[in-house]
Amino acid sequence: MTMAGRNYRFGRFRVSAATRELADGERAIELPARAFDCLVYLIEHRDRAVGRDELIAAVWGRADVSEALLNHTILKIRRALGGGSEWIRTVPRFGYRWAGPVDGSDEEIAPQVVPRIANLKTSTRWLPIAALVGAAIALTIAFQFGERGENTPPGRADVAAPESRAEPALPALVLPAEIDAPDDWQWLRFGIMDLVANRLRTGSLVTVPSESVVAMLKQRGATSGDLLLADPSLGQVAALRVLPRVKFDGTRWSVKLDARGMQRTVEAEAVASDPIGAAREASNRLIAKVGLTPAAGDDEAVPGLDDLLQRSGAAMLADQLDEARKLLEAAPPSLRNTPRVQQRMAQIELRAGEYDAVGQRLNALIDRLDPRRDAALRARALITLASSYVRRNQFDKADEAYAEAIALRADAKDPEALGIAYLGRGVVLATHGRFDEAFADLGRARIELETAGDPLGVAQVDVNLGDFEAMRHRPADALPILKNAAERFEKLGAREGRVYALVAVAAAERALLDPAAALATTERIWPPESNTSNPRMQWTAVRARIEALAANGRLRDATGLVERVRSEADPKRDAAVRIAVEAIAARIAAARGDFSEAARRADAAATPPLLEADKLLYADTLLLGARAFRKTEDAPHADAMTARLHALAATANDEAIAIDAAIADAEEAAARNHRDAALQGFATAVQRAEKLNVPEELVAAGASYVDALIGASHLDEARAVAGRLAPFAERDLRAAWAQVKLYRALDRPDAERSAHAAAIRIAGDGVLPDAVEAPSETAAAAR
Repeated sequence: MTMAGRNYRFGRFRVSAATRELADGERAIELPARAFDCLVYLIEHRDRAVGRDELIAAVWGRADVSEALLNHTILKIRRALGGGSEWIRTVPRFGYRWAGPVDGSDEEIAPQVVPRIANLKTSTRWLPIAALVGAAIALTIAFQFGERGENTPPGRADVAAPESRAEPALPALVLPAEIDAPDDWQWLRFGIMDLVANRLRTGSLVTVPSESVVAMLKQRGATSGDLLLADPSLGQVAALRVLPRVKFDGTRWSVKLDARGMQRTVEAEAVASDPIGAAREASNRLIAKVGLTPAAGDDEAVPGLDDLLQRSGAAMLADQLDEARKLLEAAPPSLRNTPRVQQRMAQIELRAGEYDAVGQRLNALIDRLDPRRDAALRARALITLASSYVRRNQFDKADEAYAEAIALRADAKDPEALGIAYLGRGVVLATHGRFDEAFADLGRARIELETAGDPLGVAQVDVNLGDFEAMRHRPADALPILKNAAERFEKLGAREGRVYALVAVAAAERALLDPAAALATTERIWPPESNTSNPRMQWTAVRARIEALAANGRLRDATGLVERVRSEADPKRDAAVRIAVEAIAARIAAARGDFSEAARRADAAATPPLLEADKLLYADTLLLGARAFRKTEDAPHADAMTARLHALAATANDEAIAIDAAIADAEEAAARNHRDAALQGFATAVQRAEKLNVPEELVAAGASYVDALIGASHLDEARAVAGRLAPFAERDLRAAWAQVKLYRALDRPDAERSAHAAAIRIAGDGVLPDAVEAPSETAAAAR
């Protein structure tokens, strides 16, 4: 489509069609692939207006792309070029035209002027992108049940809820059905639950998605429907709790719905020749009894389709993917080839990790779905397709699919679809380090999922919001969000989500230099096997506990857990935790004053697997290794560690890693007696840390700087920097020891004695940083 090798300049912008790069001066601008193609096409055809159909055909290669997606793509280009319509003008009822002067040439844009943008600009220490992706896909899987477009009759997909109805403060929640029927009908336990939930939803009663209900109940370890119906804790989750009771007398099916909440008890019952019909009618009667209007159009468009979807959905809710697949594959072609069944099959493939199969199936399906007539189902297919793209790291394609899904449902009052699409797009934006936009999308996702009555989805969004703040090195902002998410998970009985959120809370508290709070937080998830049945999450909790214990000077306890990880954690499935714990073991060795052991362990841990698992811990380990090797007078290895850290900082585009690199460079200069270079390096590190405003980074840089300033007899400057660290001197050994050094240099023995006592208390099982120095008499007395 584009002219190979051609480059264009307009205003302050430059475009290279050959290298597919857009630059604003010397700053590279990232555009999704389709947006870039649209931009180049409009530039190359700037002599005329370009019709919408022509632009869609040229860029997407097919005619069924919605105008909403095209409009969204043009909006992205305009934002990249300054936000207005200076360069791209809309031609009413036709299309678009390029509006500004362009200079074309065959010169290349120099790579050093327009650098490639890394996929991730910020450290993923707090929440790896894989975890973000997993959260998005988990919600996509949950979204396959209760789908307005999938389980509502034709013509009802875009019907909005009545504006005049006052919605309850909390949603309705349908429990797994109690079944009194032969064993081969036990699938109705989840099948009827899901059907009733969908019917309540189409009757304009906000209802918790079935997958979220199953997850909550599974993590509670709850089984009895009657006990769940009476469970007061569920009253915090749902305004109305509904328990279906299904009975077969040999010829007829009865479905009775017991509903409690909204300050009353309601019952609705229906009898029919089949359980699906009885459940549908009982749901309609319940909807009427709570003062709402059941949805019209109950006739089944394709005979047997509802039964097939309910059976396969029930199997999926029970984690029986093979059974769900067999049911669909055994169906006659008249059912198997319907769009709704094809979408269901793609959801099974997504959950099974068959991402290429998802793409092949859904691209063919989307070609069959009209953007106007089949908007709801098309949007759901796009969301499932986008999740498969994310898993394959095809983020531009995922962005396009999410954007079209959002455009299709934005005006349809479809909070389920919008919530998942916004969450997914937020994850995609985070992979590019575009956190402001990612935050905006997660905020929208939260509102939509809350509107949809999905409390588990809201809690998952909150965790991601907190993690996004932490990934941007804003632990003070992350902490209240993460605490709120942990409370939500606890209220829902979602044990695994609660553990994950509290692990993130403890990490934020450590970054804020509040080790006592971090230790107390890990107490809430200890022992891990009593708080989650997921072995992977258990080991994540163990790692958090090790770090909290070490930060509180309880090195012996921390070492005992390190040995437990080494002996019990799975070498493959827990590889990320194991390598991180080895890096923490190096830190513990240094805290004990065993620098030979610290150097050896840091060197063994600073490997590509640690870099992939935890980039910031990898950087910290390189800095620790450089210091430990220097303590053992192994300058070549120390310099090699520093060089590796400097190389990482040059490509990571992460301020915390840049601070580590500046400290390492300054310490290397100090070791070579290059005093001025060392002081300048430490000053740079402190300036960066002040700007980042994270206590952990400030103390890491400032403590080293105080030592260097005292060595250079710059006591006034040392006093100023130590004063900045003083608020943390009661809970961080580095800050406390900076006070000791300063008071010693200023010859203030009383103040030194007090600071020394604080340092001893904080060190716990460890040694003081200058343990080789003989303490003064007063210090000895304090000890």
